[in-house]
Amino acid sequence: MPHRTLDSRTSSGPLGPDEDCRDAVYETSLDGGVSSDIRVVSTPQGKQVVKRALGKLKVEAEWFSDPARSSIEAEGLRAIAVLLGQTHAPRVLWVDETAHQFAMELIEPCFRNWKQKLLRGDVDIANAAAAGRLLGQLHTRSSGDPSFAARFANTAPFIELRIRPFFERIAQRNPALAPTIAEIVLELRATRNALVHGDYSPKNLLVDGHDMVILDCEVAHWGDPRFDVAFCLAHLLLKLFRRTASTPPLLSSILAFLAAYRRHGPTVMDRHLVRQLGCLVLARLEGDSPVDYLADLDANEVKQFATQLILHPTTFAELGFDSTGHNLK
Repeated sequence: MPHRTLDSRTSSGPLGPDEDCRDAVYETSLDGGVSSDIRVVSTPQGKQVVKRALGKLKVEAEWFSDPARSSIEAEGLRAIAVLLGQTHAPRVLWVDETAHQFAMELIEPCFRNWKQKLLRGDVDIANAAAAGRLLGQLHTRSSGDPSFAARFANTAPFIELRIRPFFERIAQRNPALAPTIAEIVLELRATRNALVHGDYSPKNLLVDGHDMVILDCEVAHWGDPRFDVAFCLAHLLLKLFRRTASTPPLLSSILAFLAAYRRHGPTVMDRHLVRQLGCLVLARLEGDSPVDYLADLDANEVKQFATQLILHPTTFAELGFDSTGHNLK
């Protein structure tokens, strides 16, 4: 794996926030999604990325979450480095728990945001295979180490940032689905056997062929690995449903992602996962954090598809997630 950091000073350990940011100049803001402020900072030691968690998320809805989750994210990046190797996560340089922020190394520009590549029609099967392989390894390797269960026992951010604005919100807006969604949430919260990233989507994956860097694990917790698979798959499916989608290569990417996960991850391809998938697809239409390309979707078609998964979960083969490459559309 090639060296990929711009700050190569690692042998002496990270500096503290005061020392590292002395004489720093805030260079530029980065797109941190809706939950954080992110800036690239120049310091005497080189450039680094400083990320500060927000208490009120940058969405129209009244969506709040404890910014103390910043420390969970830093711990999550360290855990990914231990489980998958430091090349797959930015190195954490310092953590300031009082200010709810931390610094991490800046990743080399050869790594591109996977979401942006997909939206441009730049579909590389190697990216999808890497995403499935690394996610499967994260789940399998963590499940065999009980120390991660204790380190990531806090599920409060997951409830604040996933259960309430995704599952509970679509239940409120679709009363006929509410009892089934409540069952799905109970199943999800009762299953706790692996380290779950919680935001494993193309926007948080930087890719360079088979190489990948994983970002943004502020809702990392000990929980149900199905959630990560369903979360990533929901994003890939929604891109497949776009009117302007490059359908054959996107479908091939979905199949590659799932095949790689099956090879490296636990056995989770069941109806419980399908029901979670339906909820997450619907939440990206009607939850508190909809996708930013709604205008390119047939919302009625997508909602019918999601509702079918929630109420009448089927097998992955029946959905077309098999080696035949059936078109879901």
